[in-house]
Amino acid sequence: MAIVKHWQAPLASVLCALSLAQPVSADTLLDTGTPGGGFFGYYGFDVFVGQSVAIAFTPSQNYSFDNVSLWLMSNDFDNPGRQLSISLQTDAGGGATPVAPSGSVLESWLHSTSAVGWTPVLETLNSVLHPTLLAGTTYWIVAESSEPAFVDPVWVAAGNGPAYTMANIDFASGTAWQVGQTSGPPGALISATPVPEPAALGLALLGLPLVLGAATRRRRQAAQAA
Repeated sequence: MAIVKHWQAPLASVLCALSLAQPVSADTLLDTGTPGGGFFGYYGFDVFVGQSVAIAFTPSQNYSFDNVSLWLMSNDFDNPGRQLSISLQTDAGGGATPVAPSGSVLESWLHSTSAVGWTPVLETLNSVLHPTLLAGTTYWIVAESSEPAFVDPVWVAAGNGPAYTMANIDFASGTAWQVGQTSGPPGALISATPVPEPAALGLALLGLPLVLGAATRRRRQAAQAA
């Protein structure tokens, strides 16, 4: 019994350390790559009063959303500061297969571009709310703007690899999202932190009483020795 008591506190500390030593660094949930460019230079999707643009992603496990970075440029060649609204939205279908942005916003940002002209800039929007993203559930990053044509922000096309699901609303044609796959999607980078699994939390709770008990006994022994 003396041996058990001797190792009880160190063992409890190890249990807690192991259980709480979950990955704290963010994972990359989506990375479409750097702007592709081409013979005529960079190109992208106008985000203005006449068009909204979105890209879908589906986490493989539960995450806490950290930030999204967008490759942006501008049709304004004189000044920065063209505004667009970026939002993290759920999917209209609620499952793994992308259907369309639902309009249900988990978090949003009003952003003024730093870009001037057609030089792409990677702009990062950090989360304040850190909404939970559920495994096997599709979400959307949606860009909207009330800027007029010809001076509006441009979401730069990026990536030349696998196909990504994107959507756009061309308001000249209607207000319904047009959804499809493309290997030249709007450029985006999404980071999120894994949410601990229930088993890991259970292990932490298992070790916590042992640590507390050991601390209490040490205080009693110190009081008796005083």
